[in-house]
Amino acid sequence: MAIIYERTTNKGITKYYVDVSIDGKRYKRCLSEFKDEAYKLFDTIKRERSIDCLNQRPERLSWSSAILEFLIFVELFSVSHAHVMQIDSRLRSFQSFCEKDGTTNIRSVGVLHARQYLIYRMNQEIRNKYKFSPEKLTTTPAISTINREISLYKRFFRFCVENDWIPKNPWLPIRRFPDPVKRRPRYHFADQELEKIFSVAGEFYDYYYFLLFTGIRPTDAFGMKASSFDGCYLSFQMRKTGDWMTNIPIPKHVIETLGERIQARDDDQLVFPELSSDRQRRYCRRRVQELFEPHIVREKFINLHTFRHTYAHSMLDRGVPKEVLQTFLGHKSIRTTEIYANWVKSKELEKWVENP
Repeated sequence: MAIIYERTTNKGITKYYVDVSIDGKRYKRCLSEFKDEAYKLFDTIKRERSIDCLNQRPERLSWSSAILEFLIFVELFSVSHAHVMQIDSRLRSFQSFCEKDGTTNIRSVGVLHARQYLIYRMNQEIRNKYKFSPEKLTTTPAISTINREISLYKRFFRFCVENDWIPKNPWLPIRRFPDPVKRRPRYHFADQELEKIFSVAGEFYDYYYFLLFTGIRPTDAFGMKASSFDGCYLSFQMRKTGDWMTNIPIPKHVIETLGERIQARDDDQLVFPELSSDRQRRYCRRRVQELFEPHIVREKFINLHTFRHTYAHSMLDRGVPKEVLQTFLGHKSIRTTEIYANWVKSKELEKWVENP
């Protein structure tokens, strides 16, 4: 298995690494700080070690080889290393399920295998939810998780069909499930809850403040750089969609709160360098979650993204049109913004109704 992934240092420098298995041994090596140069070195390694090139696919592949080729293909679209590993885990799970049934050839996988695995997966016990271990609780995968996996399997087998490795896509007839959670109102922090959060925020105060008054996704804020700010305007590329948000106005009090963070001499300096590691990000999230009862955190999906929901709720209460809110939140579709529509207070709605 050979994959290129990128990592950003505490100083905001992006480096490209290779993760490759050769003769049963795993090697990790920093290739370069430049993407083009890293891929050139990667090609050299593949030639020297006889690793299969993406452009040299045989007509038929084994399960493992097909998964490897798909992972390399996915990695070309700048998917994070962690996401690639998640994809690999899910595909290997379906592979193991089929092989236990005696189906070791990927060409023999049929619709029945897909349906049986779906039943197995939907009833699988999950124990890694927030504070499940102390309470000895279990649950099953959420409908949204199942739907994402259905999409993944469809995409993988479509990739195999397009390369003439299998005759048809066994997951094609499988439909996604209606998700009752997706369209329900998102939980937002009440004023008293925000007071508690900021009273214990400590070193994360500026970060929470930035999320609350800009509505920026937490993952985008993690990688925010000083160069993204131009006075009271913000421009950056969203990690989720890859789209750019350009010249988005933000409140002056946010600029004042960030202060020296956005006035750095180095434009590539991270605005929140204290959150550059996964460990610190988890600690930042847990500091908010620990203010609530565990079952409330799980039921309401309370996390750092809840600041974004609170921002949307606040904007709607102020009478901001949903088309304007769509721009502030960076939604591609107005339907996504409309999820928040039923949050508007009755007093705001009454302004638009002629009373008798």
